[in-house]
Amino acid sequence: MPEIEEEMDFETTTEEGFGYELNDILYQGAEAKVTKCVWLGREAVIKERFSKGYRHPTLDTRLNKARTKQEIRGMWKARQLGVLVPTVYFIDAEKNQLILEYIKGPTAKYWISQLSSDEYDEKMREFGAVLGANLAKLHLGGLVHGDLTTSNMILKNGELSRLTFIDFGLSSQGKVTPEEKGVDLYVLERAVVSTHENSKALLEGLMEGYKKVNEKQFTAVEKKLEEIRLRGRKRDMIG
Repeated sequence: MPEIEEEMDFETTTEEGFGYELNDILYQGAEAKVTKCVWLGREAVIKERFSKGYRHPTLDTRLNKARTKQEIRGMWKARQLGVLVPTVYFIDAEKNQLILEYIKGPTAKYWISQLSSDEYDEKMREFGAVLGANLAKLHLGGLVHGDLTTSNMILKNGELSRLTFIDFGLSSQGKVTPEEKGVDLYVLERAVVSTHENSKALLEGLMEGYKKVNEKQFTAVEKKLEEIRLRGRKRDMIG
């Protein structure tokens, strides 16, 4: 079974006869379960999307398959753009399962929670700049993540310079508009504010890092982001 070193056809990637040894469940949410495993002698994780009993079986199958495709293609595109993502080792299209590289390190959410008060603002700004630069690369290359939170980023081996993005199931790509990029940033902004106290330095660093990659893109997206914020404030006022 090849790793994703070149683009593969989702429909023809499944092979029989590759076993794996399951270990601990790392995450279980409403949409998927992620379990640590050993695959062909390497540390890995298996991600499996759940069927939803309340959905029509045909629709459920179609949605899960689409999300799995989006995740694979999103990770492949991100890697092409120079953004770190887990390697895809194996795809089971029938079971909506992916076997992915195990990224050893804390999530960004946990890493932030361990910062001491005397270094907090400096490290948050530094983290924001790295995050912003990576996000700008994705957007410039025509990819929006769609579900950006600090739980969907891992500092590989604890290194900020090796910030790795996961969970591309809601990603989209192509000729993405400033509006779509702005929404991606807005989702992240709301997630950061609701999860982390004193997030101002992170958000300032985020925009600084984003701007450094491509100022023209930054100008267009910043304008849209402000419009989206205004719409959000109006919704909050109305309830």
